[in-house]
Amino acid sequence: MENRVIVSGSGGLRELFVPGLRWGKAARLEGAGALCAGQGRLFCACAPGDVIWRLDAQSLMPTALFAGGPGIRALSLSADGKRLYALCGDADSLLMLDAQTGAPMIVNRVGMGPCAMAMDETGRVIAVAGGECARAVLLCASTLDVIGSLPMPGMVVGVALQRGMVHALCLSETLSSTLTTVLPGGGRRTLTLRGMPGTLSLRRGMLLAATHGHLYAVSEDGSRVLCEDSAAGRASRLLLCGEELLMLDMLGEALLVRERGDGGWRAAAEGVRDAATA
Repeated sequence: MENRVIVSGSGGLRELFVPGLRWGKAARLEGAGALCAGQGRLFCACAPGDVIWRLDAQSLMPTALFAGGPGIRALSLSADGKRLYALCGDADSLLMLDAQTGAPMIVNRVGMGPCAMAMDETGRVIAVAGGECARAVLLCASTLDVIGSLPMPGMVVGVALQRGMVHALCLSETLSSTLTTVLPGGGRRTLTLRGMPGTLSLRRGMLLAATHGHLYAVSEDGSRVLCEDSAAGRASRLLLCGEELLMLDMLGEALLVRERGDGGWRAAAEGVRDAATA
């Protein structure tokens, strides 16, 4: 069974079918960057202009244009599809929009150069990697009220939430990575990982932590590394499409697919800014 991935970059959007790496339709969209998809819709942040396009996820035809914010680094859609979140790295803020009309609803400060965000499995809490403020910021998904600001051992680059636990991937003083897990009761677990921090992703009962040159599978409670593999570059996004694992290298702006046999990586596309399953 093929899975469909939308990639942004090189002045537009393209659809890629996995496995097989078969290309489909393309659409011109100047400055295409951060992506998210859900309920038959695709949202794409574009610069210059700091705008957000809403498109039909199947045809890639634009259906609306929203005002965004400075330096949108990530987009996310609420579980019910009614609210769109834009992480504005250049404004140190998280913006919530009406996903249908594009009307701005709420904005709140979330750190210094925030890097990434994630929603918990209930859809009620958003965690933001607060960047240089060295904090993981927790917000109510409905109101954007700050419900927690957790100090971390360094610049926070990646974040993930599950079962009341907060995972934060941080830059250490030695320019490697520290994975800190804050437990529901407030206790902490820390793992030291090789390579500068990239991103976190929850997949099939475990946590994937990508650093520069390395990919770690970590137990879901953050207590131990289950296995370590090499990675080509430094991931800003990990996508699991069926049995295929895709990685977006933030340094080379390349989308890579992991080979099933030897665990190596093969280039699927270049000039990629972001990718999303749709």
